[in-house]
Amino acid sequence: MKKILINLVHPNFDESIVNKKILEGVSEFKNITINNLYLKYPDFKIDIKKEQDLLLENDVIIFQFPMYWFSSPSLLKEWFDLVLEPGFAYGKDYKLKGKDFCIAVSCGAEKKDYVSDNENMMTNLLYPFYGTSLYIQMNYKEPFITYSAEKGLSEETLNKYNQEYLEYIKKLF
Repeated sequence: MKKILINLVHPNFDESIVNKKILEGVSEFKNITINNLYLKYPDFKIDIKKEQDLLLENDVIIFQFPMYWFSSPSLLKEWFDLVLEPGFAYGKDYKLKGKDFCIAVSCGAEKKDYVSDNENMMTNLLYPFYGTSLYIQMNYKEPFITYSAEKGLSEETLNKYNQEYLEYIKKLF
């Protein structure tokens, strides 16, 4: 059975509705580690070796975060800059080669707000993550995307998102 690492990168997770909801039930799966980066590194002083060891111990890496100004929260960028260093993630060695690279992103706006001229802008917004996965020779998987996080979602919609996320994760095993 594959081991899955969820790198949770949410600066206000305690106030989150969608990200908290979709994580409900995830801990019941065996072989899943939730790595809350803002909880571990509020000062942005990332333990590079510890994070690299976590990556090596897992087969599937999920980066779960809210969309912030059409990108990820700043700690995730810092994490990429430090942890995915030459000689580890690329260059002489590609130690993550063949592992699955997944994105689980929550968007505050509605899905229609991410469509322009019948083009889904999310593909473009997430392209840097796709490019990163290619560069470090990981397998980019279809992202898991939730919308309308700031719109006061109904309990029914939140439960639907939760069930869809659990199904998404099951397929990664």
